[in-house]
Amino acid sequence: VLYHSVVVHFENEMPIQVEDRYVNPNVAPDYLAQDFNSLTPNAYLMRVAPLQGVQFEIEARLPPSNILEMLHMPATEPCLLLHRQTQSLGQVASVAQMWHPASRYRFTGHF
Repeated sequence: VLYHSVVVHFENEMPIQVEDRYVNPNVAPDYLAQDFNSLTPNAYLMRVAPLQGVQFEIEARLPPSNILEMLHMPATEPCLLLHRQTQSLGQVASVAQMWHPASRYRFTGHF
């Protein structure tokens, strides 16, 4: 059985992401015992199950009503939806869908 969590992330009291994640308990057995108000799921997973690989896809989608409510969005605004699967310890560690309001978010980064 996979662990499941839904976490709303905020910046300056504004919701910017809904993270809907399934976690393999073999790589993170204490996942559901964490306080995700003080530590993000990603930060916890990076500590207990360091990444060996990531597969991801980003698409623009109109979110379902439950996501609209959590992100305090109008029904006509699209989201950037990140689908991500991570590998650690030789197996799939987590699978996540992360919804980001298009008007409040952009992806940036470097390696």
